[in-house]
Amino acid sequence: MTTHRRRPKHDPKESEQEILNAAKQFLNERPFRELTVDEVMRRTGLKRPAFYVHFRDKHDLALRLVQAIGQELFGIADRWLEGDNPQEDLRRALVGLVEVYMKHSHVLRAFAEAASGDERVNSIYRAFVQEFISAAAQHIREEQATGQIQKDIDIDETARALIWLEERYLSDVFGRMPPADPEVVIRVLQNIWISTLYGSN
Repeated sequence: MTTHRRRPKHDPKESEQEILNAAKQFLNERPFRELTVDEVMRRTGLKRPAFYVHFRDKHDLALRLVQAIGQELFGIADRWLEGDNPQEDLRRALVGLVEVYMKHSHVLRAFAEAASGDERVNSIYRAFVQEFISAAAQHIREEQATGQIQKDIDIDETARALIWLEERYLSDVFGRMPPADPEVVIRVLQNIWISTLYGSN
């Protein structure tokens, strides 16, 4: 009697990670607009239906890719938000942000591109950025209360402008080839933040 071996089942977590890794690989080579489920799954050892076990569509995939990066970015932002030497802490945070954008630029750019084509992703994308804006505004408010920032500024709108400028700038300079010189990028952003918040009236 002939027995047939069953193909070993993939661990769901391993399958999900395999798909995420394949998507990262794709985005390192080509833009998000060219990403398809078939293209991603071709880079895995899985069948196409396995994609829909973990993700609703390619926009959902983009969201999942950026979740871990978001946690990393918030951890770095805390270097400024929780520090006690504003200008030095700001530089340390900018150095960390630049490192993250250099490492994950294609995924972060894909996230922004996905947001432009999907209302759900756009809503989450804007909420993601808003968390940074709210945290920055709160920190600016605290520093103003202690006299470290003496400028009379509209705190909420200043935080909004600084965070969106930073996000768009970093996405652009590290989302294309050749990327910008990271030291120049850090210096440019540091000058903008310091002159806006800590410079003379």
